[in-house]
Amino acid sequence: MSKLREFLCGCFGNIAALFLMVSVTTIPLGIHFLQTVRVANPDQPHVLPPELLTPTLVLLFAQPLIVGLLYGMAWWKVRSGAPSGRGWAIAASVTMLLNFIPMGLQTYSAYSQGHVLEWRGFLLIDAVVLLVGIPGLVAFLPRNAMATAGSASSPRIAGDGTSQLLDMAAWAVQLAGYFVGMGWWHQWSQDRGLPQPAGFAYWIQVGAAIFVTIVLHELGHAAVGQALGMKLRAFIAGPFQWQIQDGRWKFKFVVSRIFSMGGAAGLVPAEVKPNRRKEISMIAGGPGINLVTGMLALSFALAAKGTAWERNWEFLALLSTFSILSFAANLIPFRPGAVYSDGARIYQLLRGGPLVDLQRAFLLAGSTQVTGIRPRDYDIEAIVRAAQTFTKGRYGLALRLMASEHFLDKGKFQQCRAWVAEAEKVYSESPKDVPAQWHTAFVYCHALLGGDVTGARLWWERLEGCKQVERDMNYWMARSACLWIEGREDEALKARELGDQMVRKAAPHGGIRFSRYRMGLLRTAMEVPQLALAS
Repeated sequence: MSKLREFLCGCFGNIAALFLMVSVTTIPLGIHFLQTVRVANPDQPHVLPPELLTPTLVLLFAQPLIVGLLYGMAWWKVRSGAPSGRGWAIAASVTMLLNFIPMGLQTYSAYSQGHVLEWRGFLLIDAVVLLVGIPGLVAFLPRNAMATAGSASSPRIAGDGTSQLLDMAAWAVQLAGYFVGMGWWHQWSQDRGLPQPAGFAYWIQVGAAIFVTIVLHELGHAAVGQALGMKLRAFIAGPFQWQIQDGRWKFKFVVSRIFSMGGAAGLVPAEVKPNRRKEISMIAGGPGINLVTGMLALSFALAAKGTAWERNWEFLALLSTFSILSFAANLIPFRPGAVYSDGARIYQLLRGGPLVDLQRAFLLAGSTQVTGIRPRDYDIEAIVRAAQTFTKGRYGLALRLMASEHFLDKGKFQQCRAWVAEAEKVYSESPKDVPAQWHTAFVYCHALLGGDVTGARLWWERLEGCKQVERDMNYWMARSACLWIEGREDEALKARELGDQMVRKAAPHGGIRFSRYRMGLLRTAMEVPQLALAS
């Protein structure tokens, strides 16, 4: 259920942004309409009494702003794990379901008038309303909802350059920039008699402009990084994900990220020696391309009158606004969710310290998937320094497992066992959704390096109890080791053969070479028991 709450939290945030964007047009329209009714025609009879007309109009046109603030509070409180998040989330879910009534009427109206694009668009929104509102009530109605949900983001790390104030400043810059920018574009376009997109067509352009901004931002990272010799191992834009697994690109559409307005370009170094200049340049490439794109779109939008692209001026205006805001906001050191903005990452690289060591360790671990770098090439001094700071949680566990891989790959089995023991201590304090693949290291080491039947079986059962267990080469290697130490040699041999087949088929990058090395150690232990590594 925690995954559902995390997904709903993201939906609340995106819907809040959508309603706040709508209020950019409804509030000025409401003010203009109110002035027309109350000032220009003071003697005109109205359906409502004069004392009720003004508050009714204010409430009507301010509704998107009010609803946007409601969803924003639900997103903020659930994301931070506050107990009041349950009440805000229930209120947001009920409001979502109540909105189904007017949205359904709009859908029927568009359908009856034969507006195909409009009614299909509204029908899609109706489906989203139900798919968020109903699960929202199911997820947050239980009294212990927030007790089991926890926070959607990990605790802030001291010295990371971010703060709650900067988080709020980044969001304020984006919202205020959109309000001011689109208000100016609206007045500018009216003065020049440009066509005014409305209804669902407008929101298609908004979604397209945001998506293009995200894609170009990540392409900026990727282009600069690859030009500097770095390797791309993942590219994410909203729900679309491309990742290298076992040396091959694989595509995945992640439904839970369908409303996500984020992306990522997973670039890793191709050399062991750290190069801070390259990393900073790669990070700056994302905001840099947004600035260039924003200025180009701005120039084309301003020159749109009387040109072939006049009908597309609104998309160009939106693209320029979102691109320039992305450039500005990304340079602020803040932390949206569990990741850092480009400004925060640049700050950390310039400042140095444990976070840089942590990032360095993870980058080199990623390099093993696309380069010849192996765990024996890890910067073990950086890993040890980072491990002294990150003593628990996922970071602490991952660092200790990386250290154990480093020493295993160098043939220093005693140090490997010591780091595995450290990792076991951290595991007991880590979240229960530790990736299944991490468990394979414990199974392998307990069986092959420790000769521990009980320990190997315990970790194998924990592995089998994980969600989304991928039966890759590491899985079969761990299974073979566990079965072998239990004396089930025939089953162990079959599992090892399956792992061997996967290793042979995979591209020969550093990670695969390490897997071949581990498979070789297992094969030796199974065929020549007197050379067991547990001694």
